[in-house]
Order: sequence, then C-alpha cells, then structure tokens
Amino acid sequence: MKELVDLLSSQLKVDSKQAAGGAAIIFKAAQDKLGAHKFGSLLGGLGGVDDLIRQAPAAGGMGKLLGGFAGALGGGNAALIANIVSGFSKLGLTQQHAQQFVPVIMEFLKGKIGKSAVETLEKTLRG
Repeated sequence: MKELVDLLSSQLKVDSKQAAGGAAIIFKAAQDKLGAHKFGSLLGGLGGVDDLIRQAPAAGGMGKLLGGFAGALGGGNAALIANIVSGFSKLGLTQQHAQQFVPVIMEFLKGKIGKSAVETLEKTLRG
C-alpha cells in the first residue's frame, strides 16, 4: 500500500499520514458496505489493505458537509458519505480532498485488481 500512499501524497499534495488515512477511510467505507467477505474477495490479492484500514480514524457525524461529496459520488448513502467526510476532517482534510481521493484510488486499483472489481467498488461507494 506504500505505492498508493506515495501516489496520493504526490498527486494530491497531502502528507503520507493524510494519504494513508484517506485511503483507509475509503477502503473502510467500501468494506463496511460490501461486508468483509465480499470486500476480501475483491481486494484479496492486494496486500496491506487490512493494515491500512486499521489506520482509519473513527467515524463521526458531519452530515452538514455532505452536499458536494454526495454529488461527486453520485448521491446515495448519506451515512457512508458522512463517515467519509468526518474521517477526512479528522485528518485535517476537506470535503474537496475526499472528492479527489476516490478517482486516484480507483485508477490505482485498476492495475492491481482489474477493471471489473474496481467497477464493483465504485458502485458500492456511489450507492
């Protein structure tokens, strides 16, 4: 996962702790929504995901910040989006940062787990 953290840090101009934490929040949200078994089957070949998820800040409610992030993910699950935005806030990152993380992570994953698995993750985060 160091490769992903380095990519996020360089592309989004965040430090490595923020990059790791942001990725962890996105992966944790997908894991929570998909369930551990399905998430594991999608990302099972990608080492370090479980360790990264353990770095995710605890969730908290920040529903009033949902607007733009919900639009970026296509609307859908308000609780999922609230947890993502709250986690990013705890890392000193904004809602705009959260919007920027998803496409970078998905593009990275395409080369690691395949387009089909990435499409499943994207649908999970959108809906």
